[in-house]
Amino acid sequence: MTIDRTNRAALTRPRLAAAPESVRAAVSDLLGAPIGTERPAPAGFTRSIASVVEGGGSRLFVKAAPIGDGSGAAVAAGAALADVVGDLGPRLVGFRTVDDWQVAAYEVVEGETVTRWTEADLTRLLPVVARMRDIMDPCPIGGTSPYAEAFLPLLGTWQALARSGTSPARNDNSPVQDDNSAARTSDSPVPVDHLRGLSLPADVPVGWLAELESRWPDVLADGTALHHGDLRRDNVIREPGGRLRIVDWTHLWTAPGWLDLVRLAPDLAACGHDPETLLRRSAWRDAPDDGVNVALAGLAGRAWREGLLPEVPGLPGLRHMQREQGLHLLRWLSRRWRRSA
Repeated sequence: MTIDRTNRAALTRPRLAAAPESVRAAVSDLLGAPIGTERPAPAGFTRSIASVVEGGGSRLFVKAAPIGDGSGAAVAAGAALADVVGDLGPRLVGFRTVDDWQVAAYEVVEGETVTRWTEADLTRLLPVVARMRDIMDPCPIGGTSPYAEAFLPLLGTWQALARSGTSPARNDNSPVQDDNSAARTSDSPVPVDHLRGLSLPADVPVGWLAELESRWPDVLADGTALHHGDLRRDNVIREPGGRLRIVDWTHLWTAPGWLDLVRLAPDLAACGHDPETLLRRSAWRDAPDDGVNVALAGLAGRAWREGLLPEVPGLPGLRHMQREQGLHLLRWLSRRWRRSA
């Protein structure tokens, strides 16, 4: 399977100018001056406002979204987690609930979003991972829920393919059209018809993947660490001196502490780095092999399945990212399978 690495158009973020006047007034109050300029963030896959605003000689990074569609809850979660995260992320300046909107303002972290992981970045990432383990496992706040449960509706790719007896038969990198007429049954809770006849992008048995996937709840549900849930390049800022800061803490989830590092694996592999090597160098070198395999199988099933669906209007690059994730998750699993065979 070949991944298309052509540049993709960035998500067009909504701007504060389109938000209610009360929201803009709240941002001005947090800024301490009228909003002079606004620069929306160039990356991401959510439609919440995410902008650097300036006025009166001050700058803030603002996240804002209406309550009710999940985006507002994510803004509120980020504000609730700011004290826990500490200097791993940006400092929270203030939080407001205004006319059914959630508004959070943060210090602006100087630097640039990581677009490609370097060896120097990986060296600096190791103490970040160690710090996350120290302060987030066990999770120091209440009101969380297990990530393993939240992900359950997205599982089932490998079990559905294994039950159908479908054997990968050909190489085809082209995204296929979603067959909306394909019936979902209790035996196939996720749509997989668009995967039938396609070969996997790595040498790994579907039956083994299905067995791993089936044990996801039992293996992962008892994790106790605060889980970022979306750790990848575009959520990491490299400061001018090289220090890494993690942004976009938007989930009140718990999981095994090593799971965030495993979720980062395809991002590292896409930049030419071996995720197994980093895992074994990290504070989570004691992560259980079986648990890591179960996590990789579940994450890979969702990424490969959804990455081959049609593009999502308004979210350019999402399917490309998912295909890339599926490729590298399966490649890592394949190496682990061969080593244990």
